[in-house]
Amino acid sequence: MKAVVFKGPRKMDVENIPNPSSSKGEVLVRFRAGSICGTDLHFYRGEWNVLRIGQVIGHDACGELLDTRVRVVMVPVIYCGLCWYCSQGLPHLCENGGIKGFDYDGFFSEYVVVPERNLLPIPEGVSDDEAAVLEPVALAIHTLDMLNPRVHEWVTIIGQGPIGILMTQIAKLKGCRVIAIDMLDYRLKLSEKFGADFCINAQNENSASRVMEITGRGSDIVIEAAGTRQAVEQTPLLTRKAGKIALVGGFDGYLDLGVVGEIKLFTSHISPIEYPLALRLIAEGRVDVKSLVTHRFRLTEFKQAIETANNLSEKPVKVIITAY
Repeated sequence: MKAVVFKGPRKMDVENIPNPSSSKGEVLVRFRAGSICGTDLHFYRGEWNVLRIGQVIGHDACGELLDTRVRVVMVPVIYCGLCWYCSQGLPHLCENGGIKGFDYDGFFSEYVVVPERNLLPIPEGVSDDEAAVLEPVALAIHTLDMLNPRVHEWVTIIGQGPIGILMTQIAKLKGCRVIAIDMLDYRLKLSEKFGADFCINAQNENSASRVMEITGRGSDIVIEAAGTRQAVEQTPLLTRKAGKIALVGGFDGYLDLGVVGEIKLFTSHISPIEYPLALRLIAEGRVDVKSLVTHRFRLTEFKQAIETANNLSEKPVKVIITAY
């Protein structure tokens, strides 16, 4: 079968590999669509040394059951259900698990073996493209639930890529006031469409001064969704005393964070628990992921797809990979 295989930095392409076989409790799924995530770009650029050579990539995808052709979302979090973390309702922190596309072969292959409990039927009316962008929706829900903002609190989101834009949507659903920060106007226009109260282009304005001007004391919550050292280290400058910071974008390295004034620091991790709600919000039209899809390629065109996702001159937001 054809699969997208990691061969090193800037070396991800389609190769022929053996078909997988399922074991007890597992299901063989035919790939239909997936989306390239910011973490895939970190792997592609060689910024994160996580993948093994020859590993299949991809952690956000949908497929169909071979016998019934029922469409399903494939949840990438693998967990044992037996360890202390699983017993506490934290399967994404499982001592014996991991994530498809990180710790195990991922979803970007013609056929995928998935634990049966990791499959969610896709409702009528939800397209393959939408089902292939479920992970960042679930992550946004998980993060905002963890931060537990009050209605009308200020939430500042640094980075308006797919995760940041979806954080904006979920924060607005919770009744928050949102300040969106990015360096690209085309992304800020999307943020404005989804209800951001203020949009700041960090290339043209001093973000910290502008946030202080808007809020009067600093943001109640600051979410870092850019995945850069500069963005992470800026977060305390935007946050009020006794406020909250969540690091979501992902960063490999050491940080110099001057966190004082009883500011609380959170990190957020992909979780399977919020997937059903994420799917429901998309089905009900309360979260819009269609507007994030800017490019579509077939699985066999993955090299062009990842190059497009990595090229800001193409104005990518979400790049979709399809089977056909």
